[in-house]
Amino acid sequence: MAIWQTQLPNRAVLKVTGAERVDFLQNLVTQDVTRDGPQAAALLTPQGKLAYDFIVQPMEAGFLIDCAADIAAAFCKKLTMYKLRRDVDISLTDLPVHVIWNDTTETQLPDIDGFFCDPRLARLGLRCLGAPRADLSEFAVSDAHAWHLLRISLGVPEGPTEMPPGTIFPMEFGFAHMHAIDFQKGCFVGQEVTSRVHRKGSLRKTLHPAVFDTTVPPPGTPIESAAGKVGEIIFGLNGQALVLVRVDAMSDPLQAHGRAFELRPGLFDAPQ
Repeated sequence: MAIWQTQLPNRAVLKVTGAERVDFLQNLVTQDVTRDGPQAAALLTPQGKLAYDFIVQPMEAGFLIDCAADIAAAFCKKLTMYKLRRDVDISLTDLPVHVIWNDTTETQLPDIDGFFCDPRLARLGLRCLGAPRADLSEFAVSDAHAWHLLRISLGVPEGPTEMPPGTIFPMEFGFAHMHAIDFQKGCFVGQEVTSRVHRKGSLRKTLHPAVFDTTVPPPGTPIESAAGKVGEIIFGLNGQALVLVRVDAMSDPLQAHGRAFELRPGLFDAPQ
C-alpha cells in the first residue's frame, strides 16, 4: 500500500495573465473560471467537438493551464488567435507537472504544500504545476507509465492521442462526469451542441475502461457483438484499454479483433 510520485513529461503548462484574462477565458472554455481552485476544462470547436482538454489552476496574477505537451504550442497559438486586442498575455512555460498517487483506496493521501487534488477524479491523486516545494522523499519514486496505467484503469481519457482534436464529443468521453463542463455559466465555444446533448439526457455511446487478457488491439479497431459493430478501441496500454461502446450493447458479449475483454467501472459508473 505505497504512495508514489513522478513527473509527467507528456504534460506542459501555459500561463495566461493580463487585466482581461478572466473574461477572456470565461467566454471561451467550458468551465467557470471565476471559481476558486483548480478545475478540469476544455476548449471546443464551434460544432461542439473537443479541441483541447486541460486543467486550469488560478494563481495570484493569472491562470496556469496544464495540457498535453505535444499540442501545447498549438493550444497557445489558438488562444492567442482568440484574444484579438484584449489585455491578455498567453505563454508556454517550462514548468513541470508532478503527481502523487496511491495504489489502493485504503491509503489516504496527505495534504502537501503546492499540490491539489486532481479535479477530474480524486483517485488520480495529487498534482503540482511547477517544481514541488515540499520534501517528497518519503514517497516511493515511480514513473509516468505507472500513473497512466492507473488513469486508464479508471476510465479517464486525456490528450490528443486518445481524443484527436475535432473528432469526439466530450459528453461521450465523460467530461460532465470529470466536472469539466459548467452548464450554468453562460456562453462558451460549442455550447449550443453540448447543452442540447445535456438537456436530452441520454447518450448513444459512452467511454469505459476495459481489461484484455492479451495485447490490446490498436486504436480504431471495431468492437463487435453478435449484432455487429457496437464501438471501437480508443487506446490501450499493457492490457488496459479505453473503449467507446454503444449503451444498448453494454451487457452483450463483446470482442475486438477476435479478442474478448472485460468492461470495468469507470466515469459513467461513479456517483455524481
